[in-house]
Amino acid sequence: MSTWAETDTETLLEGAVAPMQQHPLYARAVGALGTPTRRFALYRGDSLLATAQIILRPWPLIGRTAYLARGPVWCSTLPDQRRKQLLSSLLRQLRQEYRAVLATPDPIGRSDPLSEDGGLAMVSPATLAVLDLAPEPDQLRARLKQKWRNRLNRAEAVGLFISEDEFRNAPDHWLLRQEAIQARARRYRRLPDAFTLSWAGLGGASATRLFTASEKKNGPPIAAMLFFRHGAGASYHIGWSGPDGRAAGAHTLLMWHAMLRLREMGVRSLDLDLIDTEGAAGLARFKLGTGAEAVTLGATRLSAPLTRLFSGRARAAMSNSPRPRPQMAGPKANARRRCDGHPT
Repeated sequence: MSTWAETDTETLLEGAVAPMQQHPLYARAVGALGTPTRRFALYRGDSLLATAQIILRPWPLIGRTAYLARGPVWCSTLPDQRRKQLLSSLLRQLRQEYRAVLATPDPIGRSDPLSEDGGLAMVSPATLAVLDLAPEPDQLRARLKQKWRNRLNRAEAVGLFISEDEFRNAPDHWLLRQEAIQARARRYRRLPDAFTLSWAGLGGASATRLFTASEKKNGPPIAAMLFFRHGAGASYHIGWSGPDGRAAGAHTLLMWHAMLRLREMGVRSLDLDLIDTEGAAGLARFKLGTGAEAVTLGATRLSAPLTRLFSGRARAAMSNSPRPRPQMAGPKANARRRCDGHPT
């Protein structure tokens, strides 16, 4: 019988794409900001079957909470049913040590792997736009939605200059200033600059890719996109556009350049963050227009004293009433998550 064992090594499964919250660099970045993590591995003999990164934080009146965000990362040969069993065993193990355990799992077999696990659903399932970068560039272009491809054609015809660089680890970085102004104007919450700086400072040159659009070489930026790299995966982190950038369709061109360049660097999966088809339909269409797939995560579930009683009552009530629509995140979903992974 395989059991989860804590490990202090940053072991990664060969060939697996780890979500940002499950990559060792995430643990280092939040650790530098005072949020501890623990890492677990599951072996069968000498074969690594799965890894799981746990975020720890205090919860008022309850005590220390263990949070599993978008994990574990599985060996590709593990059957779905076995994955569900092993996920449940990890959460049972954590419940023995912590007063409260939270989990937001990736889907297994396109379904919520903890729907029958007994935890109390705290946050409804959210939906991500995830883009497969494995196809050849001509195939990626062919998979673009027609309207998105038309906008790309028009943006390419404008003749913008696109530059690429690592993100400079500086508190006064111009992109952080511009995004802060944008966040105030659009009234969305953003991740703290400290997390961005921590990731960039600890990850080295390859951990960030900043794509900037200008009207001429070495001209002032009119739009920008910042991506985080984590192994064979990458995540959209910050986007900003000024009036000239919006008029030129710069974000479409920036996203296309990012797709091609990240693919060249070995990235196979690009997380474009959460989508909201009702509150931010335009942004959702932009993300899905890249050819990305809408992937619905499992609900965020809490296991703590008395929650199993409440969750049982909640399931009974739901069985006798119309099923509510899944709740998706807001227009700037990336910024609505705390840097330790917890919903705000």
